[in-house]
Amino acid sequence: MKKTLIGMIAGVLLTFALSSCGEKLLSEEQVQAEIQKGVDAGKGAIESEEIAKCDAEFEARVTAEVDRLKAEAEAAETVQ
Repeated sequence: MKKTLIGMIAGVLLTFALSSCGEKLLSEEQVQAEIQKGVDAGKGAIESEEIAKCDAEFEARVTAEVDRLKAEAEAAETVQ
């Protein structure tokens, strides 16, 4: 009887201990705050990547546009 009672108490304590240390769910506000932190962190990385990409391609785009405008001007001169 004594062993059974001690076993039952140990079982109840073990169940209580395991149920109290589970994963805690976040509230809606906490979820939105975590999402916003992730978005803000990702936005900075994407912006810096796009700026570097734009800077790397800038001269090539300018040169291509200048060449296009020169070709249009030459074509207009030959027509006149």
